[in-house]
Amino acid sequence: MTDLPRHMRPPREPDPNIKMRPADLLETLKLVWQASPRHAVVYAATSLLSSALPAANLYIGKLLLDEVARAAQGKVTYQTLLTLLAVQVSLTVLGSLLSTLNSASQQLLGDSLQHSVSRRILDKASGLSVESFENAETYDKLQQAYREVGSRPLGVATQLVGLAGAVVTLVSVGALMTRLGFWVLPLVLLASLPSVYVSNRYGIETYRMLRRQTHDSRVQNYLGSLLTSDTLVKEVRLFGFEPYLLGRWREYYLGFRRQLEGMVRQRSAWGFAASLTSALLIGLASALILRRAADGQISVGDFSVFVLGIAQVQGTVSGFLNGLSGIYQNLLYMRNLFGFLELPDRDLDAGEIWHGEIDTIEFQDVGFRYPLTDRDVLKGVNFTVRRGEALALVGENGAGKTTIVKLLTRLFEPTAGRILLNGLDAQRFSPRSVQKQMSIIFQDFGQYQMSARENVALAEIERLQDEQGVESAVERAGASYVETLPQGLDTPLGRLFQGGRQLSGGQWQRLALARLYFRDSSVLVFDEPTAALDARAEFETMAALRSQARNRITFLISHRFSTVRLADKIIVLDGGIVTEAGSHSELLALGGKYAALYNLQASGYAGELEKA
Repeated sequence: MTDLPRHMRPPREPDPNIKMRPADLLETLKLVWQASPRHAVVYAATSLLSSALPAANLYIGKLLLDEVARAAQGKVTYQTLLTLLAVQVSLTVLGSLLSTLNSASQQLLGDSLQHSVSRRILDKASGLSVESFENAETYDKLQQAYREVGSRPLGVATQLVGLAGAVVTLVSVGALMTRLGFWVLPLVLLASLPSVYVSNRYGIETYRMLRRQTHDSRVQNYLGSLLTSDTLVKEVRLFGFEPYLLGRWREYYLGFRRQLEGMVRQRSAWGFAASLTSALLIGLASALILRRAADGQISVGDFSVFVLGIAQVQGTVSGFLNGLSGIYQNLLYMRNLFGFLELPDRDLDAGEIWHGEIDTIEFQDVGFRYPLTDRDVLKGVNFTVRRGEALALVGENGAGKTTIVKLLTRLFEPTAGRILLNGLDAQRFSPRSVQKQMSIIFQDFGQYQMSARENVALAEIERLQDEQGVESAVERAGASYVETLPQGLDTPLGRLFQGGRQLSGGQWQRLALARLYFRDSSVLVFDEPTAALDARAEFETMAALRSQARNRITFLISHRFSTVRLADKIIVLDGGIVTEAGSHSELLALGGKYAALYNLQASGYAGELEKA
């Protein structure tokens, strides 16, 4: 397999000794109860009442058959038969009513539960640190959690109620069948066990198989998305690598198929053996009952109890044991959900509230290392930048430029050294309050499939209706093209939804710049701000940048030296270490790496750089 991005690399293999935590059962029931107490009570009550009806129907049916036999001999009146029939019909009507209430309450409870759990997952995802999202295991846990939202919590609750109902049914029906002989019920119960064993065994194997396939399934879905992406279709068609993508996609499918075929073959063989064993045990019980019938020891009604009771008991026992197995399996899946919900949070509101503007930012011997790694991404970084100054970060890919931005904006916290804001340790203050003084455009800026207005106002969503503010930000970013859109600022963008208008890369980037300008912050961060712009648009953007940065602290990350040279200070990074620092002219005079990179780039368009 070719190398994959970090977020797609295989996670560590799960522990093969899968264990259920008893506390997960209580936590799952708590989720169900909190989702909708009223519907939970109605569902449980109707389920238990329904569980008593089979025995009642069997008994009334027995009485009715016995009375019909006696009526043939003229010993029973028509009125008696009608009374028993009325009772039987009443039980049927009651069963239908309970079934209707049960189904409706289950559906509404399931919907409430899905909403409640989905909200918890989204709340959890919102509270995770950015570092967590750069970890493949987090993606796996998130996907597994979402996959179980729909049915697993409700499955545990319904199966638990089903167990209680099965006990009611078994006790009541069993009491009727024991009148036919003490060996009848044990044989019928024993006949139910083989199929339950097979179902339980391969249910666990299915769970293990799905856990093993989590990563491969995600890669297969990614390959499929490459073939259906509206943004990538041009490149895929031009280079003609559809067969390669389809081939890799099919390789993953065939891998899944091989595992599935092996499991289906084994399950089918064991399932047939279980059915054969059950049939032989039921046959033995039937032979013993027929012997008693031949001796005149049981009535026609008693025989009907046996015949109908076999299916009832088998179904109930199978449901009971499968319910136990189902609860166990569902709780294993629930462990995926709880494992995700138990990931450590990062409270962005923890700490003192930052007030006022940021006048100085100082990095003091700052270092950073990702969790569970032994390599420093940054080491001993020192610099100071003040209001009205622009600091540029230069270096090859992977040098640590973006990591500095993430530390600056409190997306990451340093693992060594400290960051001072106006001379105060940044870690004293809540990340959220500090971030309100910062506005940024990332190299991989968001292209939100929303209206143009929302794409700008997301920077401060409480100002969504600030018409003047949005228009001012759009003007400063040079995104006047929005006036030509069918509905202006209210035009939906992108192709994901009907009526959306797709933009070019440069137009999306101008909108991202407008989002940066919309937030009135004291620190501006530009990560490749002109990467998708043409020469004229780049010149206009840089002119606007100079104007906006006069009374602010500005950070620039760019591979274009026409942009970098505008900075008051330039830091050159190599392997996470600052190797050079100074102004553009000072670094050129130094003749180091910056000068080499500058001369290499400038050699192709030296005249154009001077004009800019």
